Amino acid sequence: MQRWVMITLAAGLALWGVRAAAQTEQKGADRRARTAQKLKLEYVRYRPARWETEHVKEYESEFPNEGGFLSVYVTNTTDEPVRLRFWRYNRRDESYWVLNHFISWHRDYGGTIPPGGMGVLEINGTSKEFGAGAAYDLALVDRSWRPCMIASGVLEEDPVTVSYLRILPDLRKLEVHLRSTVPSGVRFTGVSLAGHAAEEVAWRGAELAGPGNAIARVTLAEPLETSAMAIVRVDLEADGAARSIYAHRRAFADFFPIGTWGGDRENEAWLAGDHVDTQVKGGRRDDAFFGGEAAQHGLHAMVHTGEPVNVDMVRDLSGHPAVVCWMLRDEPDWSLDPQVVLFCDTTVRHYDRTIPTFLNLCRNVMFFDYAQIADIPGHDHYCVTAPSSSKWPHRYGTRLEETAYYTRDLKYASEPKPTWVWSQGNHGGWSERPRRPVPTAEELSAQLVLNLGRGAKGILWFTYHRGMSEKYPDTRESMRGWNRVMQVLRDDLSGSEPLGGAAASADGVDAAALAGWDTLTLCVTNLNYEIDPEAYPFETQENVTVSVPLPGWMVPAGAVRVSGAGIEAAPLAVRDGRAEVTLEKLVDAAVVVLYNDADKAAGWRAAYQALLEKETP
Repeated sequence: MQRWVMITLAAGLALWGVRAAAQTEQKGADRRARTAQKLKLEYVRYRPARWETEHVKEYESEFPNEGGFLSVYVTNTTDEPVRLRFWRYNRRDESYWVLNHFISWHRDYGGTIPPGGMGVLEINGTSKEFGAGAAYDLALVDRSWRPCMIASGVLEEDPVTVSYLRILPDLRKLEVHLRSTVPSGVRFTGVSLAGHAAEEVAWRGAELAGPGNAIARVTLAEPLETSAMAIVRVDLEADGAARSIYAHRRAFADFFPIGTWGGDRENEAWLAGDHVDTQVKGGRRDDAFFGGEAAQHGLHAMVHTGEPVNVDMVRDLSGHPAVVCWMLRDEPDWSLDPQVVLFCDTTVRHYDRTIPTFLNLCRNVMFFDYAQIADIPGHDHYCVTAPSSSKWPHRYGTRLEETAYYTRDLKYASEPKPTWVWSQGNHGGWSERPRRPVPTAEELSAQLVLNLGRGAKGILWFTYHRGMSEKYPDTRESMRGWNRVMQVLRDDLSGSEPLGGAAASADGVDAAALAGWDTLTLCVTNLNYEIDPEAYPFETQENVTVSVPLPGWMVPAGAVRVSGAGIEAAPLAVRDGRAEVTLEKLVDAAVVVLYNDADKAAGWRAAYQALLEKETP
């Protein structure tokens, strides 16, 4: 027995020695990696989980998100490709964070970083270790099982950020929209795209004296490859220091849809005549829609990829010009784990890289967990006669401005990607308000303009129903009128971002401003209404004045109010760096555009007239 104990003790000491030696070797490898890292950490873009809780009452998750979203940008400084195996956070391997559900999901793009190339690691953490102010120790481990990058720091939200990276149809021109909250101001000194030479760069707001917006227009020497990772770097000086920030997204030409859930074949010409150009639609290349009718009517398809993913359909429709996105899921934030949704996105990307993915969400408490998965996030939230996930004060509805909070929350969780919004249309299948099961013209107008004012880059009506249009012609005419507005201003809305520094207006009026290259769009909504079981009555407001700070590049030649009824001049006054616009009457909502180029208004009027000539009765 004594000899057996001695042998066991000796074996234990030997095993301890082996483990100690391995740990010593690992520590040595870590030290060597710190001094000779293969990857250089360029930037950690961090966003803490955040959503509206004061004005919106969702049924809270039992495990609220205490974390944030990290984008880790690295450059390969060696002459050999670096192949990543896993990451380590605060001295724990990624498996620890995944298997214990401390993160929603993670991914790295490509897994292999070429010499001189850049890579991006995304980690969507939900635990407090990923919360604002938390210290971190991050290591990336390559195929040698040794760290190829080690970095430490504190998770902090940058006061300067890329709010939107817009990619134009030729894939050579981009707009980099920037937002700064630095009190002392910022000076932007350069902008570049990883791996691409810039042929021309132009700026709006390159120097800001305080918080504000800026826009860089970049023309590349060669176009981006479809679906390639576009990583933008912006150089700046703020608070006496020079530094750089980064942002990324996949390269697809941005498109502002005016859409609906679906349209029957016999109604496609009618939809197009009302200026609807996008619908949820599946099928095959050789069917009637994709075989020719889509092009005939100028319609596009959001193709629902199915549950599970219909791989045959994705293969068959790959690259089809009528398909604007692959719709992965509708409201998965009710029932599907984010990892499942990520798997769907990964699957679709594997079988097609020509078309962006789209994901529709509904619960603002969950936007942060899902929004960054797809190329285009969307949400639906309807404020009148609709089933809802939020706590409504009445069975038949809630405050209309609630939809604006959802759009703002989704945009924050999605930047720098474009976001689309399902805005309430004339869906007739709900019965929460039996006397008026569809929104009135005023109710849907208010919801739409609130969504546009928070930066939606696409509007999808739920829904555009022909039967309900015939039964409620006032609702249909309002929707068609707003389609005219969006068609006329489509490019300006696509290239504008919410302006820092809120617009001021009278009590009972919501005013939001969108800053573009040479326009400033005001989205004004009348909040002077009552929640009613039949129809929300609006009290018309007269001589409403909206005041907004002008970005430094805006020297307005005039202002126009763009409505379904036409385009008319709006009274404009400029004083002390602010613009004041007065609306003689505000029934529900209004869109007013200030413009630098005196010829702009004539172009909008011509576009409006052309729309009238193609309309259906």
